[in-house]
Amino acid sequence: MEIIDFNKIESVERYKLMSGNIIPRPVAWIVTENNGFINVAPFSYFTGISSKPPLLMVSIGRNKKGLNEPKDTFKNIKETKKATVCLVPIELFEKMDKTGEVLPFGVNEAEEFGIELQRIDKNYPPIIKGCKRAFLTNLYGTFENDEMATIPFFLKIEKMYIDGEFEPVARVGKEYAKLCEIEN
Repeated sequence: MEIIDFNKIESVERYKLMSGNIIPRPVAWIVTENNGFINVAPFSYFTGISSKPPLLMVSIGRNKKGLNEPKDTFKNIKETKKATVCLVPIELFEKMDKTGEVLPFGVNEAEEFGIELQRIDKNYPPIIKGCKRAFLTNLYGTFENDEMATIPFFLKIEKMYIDGEFEPVARVGKEYAKLCEIEN
């Protein structure tokens, strides 16, 4: 038996323990748009938190690795107050994984990695074509504190896109997985 005092370990160790044990985590493939630039990025620190109002929470790192600037998703949501949150189907897993790469601001991951987009509502960023579920959201609020490495963004669901059956990708620790039914 072991009890780990989170106040006595480094942030990276806390992250590893949390992401390896709070499982499975759904993967949000978030599309944002800012001044004509589209950004596509995966996030696994993501979940639904309320049905009244209907809210999602995604935790976004403050800075791009090695760069002193906010992540594109962070910047775009703060500025435009909008995001389209797509749930990743198994068949798009490999493309989704590529979009986690850190690219300079303004580089369109969809173009870079051959990902098709589909505009379903002129007031929101497009969905990723092939995704069977997506939420069109507005920024509801954030909780920012200087000691936090990631900032929770609370996104209010305004509309939901549904297209047929869906087998989602989940994150289990550092790995990805698909869900299966358990027979009773």
